[in-house]
Amino acid sequence: MPSPDHAAAFASLGEDLLLLSIHPQTGKLMTAGRISYGLMGSELVRLAATGRIDIVCDQIVVRNPAATGDAELDAALLSLVGARRPPRPDGWVGLPRRGIRNAYLDRLVSVGLLRVEPSAVLGTRRYRITAPERVAAARSRLDAIAQSAGPLPVAQTAFGGLACAIDLDNALYPGRAGRPWRARLEQIARGDPAARAARAVGSGSGSGREAAGREGAAAGRAGGATGVAGRQAAADAAQRALTDAALDGAADAIAQVAAAAAISAAASAAVHAATAAAINGAQSVGGHGAAGQGDGGSGGHGGGHAGGGHAGGGHH
Repeated sequence: MPSPDHAAAFASLGEDLLLLSIHPQTGKLMTAGRISYGLMGSELVRLAATGRIDIVCDQIVVRNPAATGDAELDAALLSLVGARRPPRPDGWVGLPRRGIRNAYLDRLVSVGLLRVEPSAVLGTRRYRITAPERVAAARSRLDAIAQSAGPLPVAQTAFGGLACAIDLDNALYPGRAGRPWRARLEQIARGDPAARAARAVGSGSGSGREAAGREGAAAGRAGGATGVAGRQAAADAAQRALTDAALDGAADAIAQVAAAAAISAAASAAVHAATAAAINGAQSVGGHGAAGQGDGGSGGHGGGHAGGGHAGGGHH
């Protein structure tokens, strides 16, 4: 079971992608044709981070069907629990839940992060960001990822990779000046962080040995006052403590490595699936407009990441 820290690291992933997608002046959603794929991808990662699912042989396998307490995440989990067979990540992410985009937007409105603005176009909603500090913090994190070099924690890899998948990088880092940052995010989106995450978590296995050493030392001090029998008892107690602590530490380390590997696999699968779905959606409509599946299930915009390349300019 992943630690609470794992879940917390990804808790705002989908919301941050959505908040950064809203143009600060016009209130329009700059990633309208792709954001649903990003939200589905973020849910896949978050379900892995909460120990609900794993990726096994390119299939999403439910490990724990218990509700998470998050309405949208529970809707995602329910769709997996009710599936006739474990779906593949690309198929699941590529068929966004009906209404997913509006559900997240409505949630952001309900908690006071967004406000719906009047629009002259019937059926079109525009939004005003009412918590600019939250958006600034998310933008700062993405900027740091885009300017980074070398390995990154899986939470940053998922954020940067999904941002690239929904073409948020073109919106936020347009033109020639933004080219290095877009290239870095695309590099992150192509990477596989599983091995790095597993190595990072695996380094914690020494805690069990340290605890065993402390218990053994305490037992030895207690036995010193009771002669030979006491020393033998102390030695036996120390050995038992060492064995128990070593087993506990090894089991915990193995569990944490497995949890990290599951999260990394989900992050990689989510980014690749969202990227493929966005490209396929753009191609299916000739790169113009958006094809509605629910509220923006597919669609595209001219250049984007089709074929692995980037459009040089941004959104206007």
